[in-house]
Amino acid sequence: MPTRPIYWNITGHWVMYPLMLIALAIFAYGIWRRVRLWRLGRPEARLDQIGERLKLVVKHAVLQARLAQNKVAGFFHIFLSWGFVILFIGTLVVAVEADFGIPIMRGNFYLYFQSFTLDLVGMLAMVGVLVAWIRRSVVRPRALTQGRNHPSFLDDWVFLVHILVLLWTGYFVEGIRIVVTDDPWGAWSPFGYLHGQLLASFLEPGAMMVLHKVLWWFHMAIAFSFIAYLPYSKMMHILAGPVNIFLQDLKPRGQLSLTDLEAENPVLGAATLTDFRWKDLADLDACTECGRCQENCPAFLTGKPLNPKALILDLQHHLHEKGPALLQAAAKGELPAEQPLESELVGPVIDPEALWSCTTCRACMEACPVFIEHVPKIVEMRRHQVMLQGEFPAELNQTYKNLERQGNPWGLGAHTRTKWAEGLGVPTLEENPDAEYLFWPGCSGAYDQRGQKIARAIVQLLQAAGVSFAILGKEERCTGDAARRSGNEMLFQQLAMENIETLKAYNVKKIITHCPHCFSTFANDYRQMGLEVEVLHHTQILSQLVKEGKLKPVHRVDATVAYHDSCYLGRYNQIYQPPRELLQAIPGLELKEMERHGPRSMCCGAGGGRMWMEERHGTRINVDRTRQAIATGADLIATNCPFCMTMLSDGIAVEDPDNTRQLAVLDLAEMLLKSVEGAHPEVAAAAEEEATPKT
Repeated sequence: MPTRPIYWNITGHWVMYPLMLIALAIFAYGIWRRVRLWRLGRPEARLDQIGERLKLVVKHAVLQARLAQNKVAGFFHIFLSWGFVILFIGTLVVAVEADFGIPIMRGNFYLYFQSFTLDLVGMLAMVGVLVAWIRRSVVRPRALTQGRNHPSFLDDWVFLVHILVLLWTGYFVEGIRIVVTDDPWGAWSPFGYLHGQLLASFLEPGAMMVLHKVLWWFHMAIAFSFIAYLPYSKMMHILAGPVNIFLQDLKPRGQLSLTDLEAENPVLGAATLTDFRWKDLADLDACTECGRCQENCPAFLTGKPLNPKALILDLQHHLHEKGPALLQAAAKGELPAEQPLESELVGPVIDPEALWSCTTCRACMEACPVFIEHVPKIVEMRRHQVMLQGEFPAELNQTYKNLERQGNPWGLGAHTRTKWAEGLGVPTLEENPDAEYLFWPGCSGAYDQRGQKIARAIVQLLQAAGVSFAILGKEERCTGDAARRSGNEMLFQQLAMENIETLKAYNVKKIITHCPHCFSTFANDYRQMGLEVEVLHHTQILSQLVKEGKLKPVHRVDATVAYHDSCYLGRYNQIYQPPRELLQAIPGLELKEMERHGPRSMCCGAGGGRMWMEERHGTRINVDRTRQAIATGADLIATNCPFCMTMLSDGIAVEDPDNTRQLAVLDLAEMLLKSVEGAHPEVAAAAEEEATPKT
């Protein structure tokens, strides 16, 4: 019967149990210290939808779906992590047989799992360690680059050496037993067997038995020290990562926390650590420092002061520096109502320029393997700066005034809000209260000359398909997206309540939006405030109408097109296919995807209120994105967002001021309009004119 002795050549093995208890006690104390720091944050419920949370843990912690997107780093991490999981299971099997007398290590199970599988995964884990070492010492990708004085530099090497020594001593211990006992099943542990043969080539059996005892106890000590070390090191992410995945925000994507402005003492953003919620603080310890967030951040990639990885680590270091003192003061009942100046976040800890560089595009959050929530933290700090400190980019001052006084960021009068629709016969809800859909052109569609052309194209397509719709007209106000994302929660709620009151008065149930920002605000943010409506972006309903045969794109548009996924339609709302289906339905069009597309699409630079701010650092984000579109060699750039339209058009003006490439930017609705039979001549002509290269 294939098997092996468990404590061969070892006496006094019982000593390992008190050592293990000591290691576990140190481990538990470290975890307790971390959890106490997290509890400095405000309460938040994150234990709903347990089934869905467990599925996400399986997908992203067990199967490591996001990690695997990076082929090299992902697979070496899977080798390392899964190697240890399987080796741990093998150790449990040994413990069950040794401590409970249950015969498990027998027969084929012993040969196939306990011998061959454990031997193989141990070697794969060592390969993982080797690749990790090469990446940090030789390749040194920017995402992992750290100076020798960085707090995590020593942590990385202590961890890697720990793991390597633990695995390697295991092979030597196994190999000595196989060779000295002449184990007939030794070949089923090929790597252990080779280690044993290596030692046997220059050591006598007696010396090997002495070495076996030394290495066995050393291996055990390394294992227990590793357990004790985890909660005090960067490797805490091994534990905090899966927990963070389980506790991730399951609200609609991008839905920010709703500040209770009617509360007796409302928390207006995050000035200090204790203004964050406890989950925000738990996020900080989950960071793996992999740098995926920074390598997908448009601000970082274009030389802005913002680095999302550094932001999280700066907050983490601040938490561990100031947190213990705050806990002691709280335990003594001495915690002041306001934290001292040195505990302020913006300024001493977080560079204000970094805070205002964020476009809220969620690229960092989409890339993070442990689902850290960078953007909500940034917005919370912005809220404090705007609503309490009054410290924000000067350009936003006029934008806020325009939104407050005129209900749009341009500051134009409400009486001009319907001029864009002149000649199209578009009714208002007041004129047609039974319309199936409310079309929401938004501020861009109403006031921006380029946006007006797109709104007219959408209207003409809806009319051609026989869709029943109306507009609010002068009663429409900005949805407040820019106000909310830039931190002016008071102004956002003011605008939202006015719009919600109007929509409820007309009993609106379905909305078609021109702009992804309006779409996301209705679908996600307004839901917090009691508005339940079905919301469709114009690319969704147009794609649906084409599928139903109500719109027939028959005229060829012979061109290659680079499609730009807007952040608020793509990452915020996972709408990637309807726009592409529209392009595929237009005869003659050939889609050329940019290198960064879909979930990895790069922001145009206008989100988070940055449409109304100047860029003063590095390369302009819209110019960098335009270069990526030009690199495809396409004739046209397709957009679905008026902000993206403006930014990419400006980017072309910078990159190709003489229009030598004859590159144009069109909304998908304009492209479809060029192809649909029976299109309104005036609108079709406008789309044709926009697509014609200017010289």
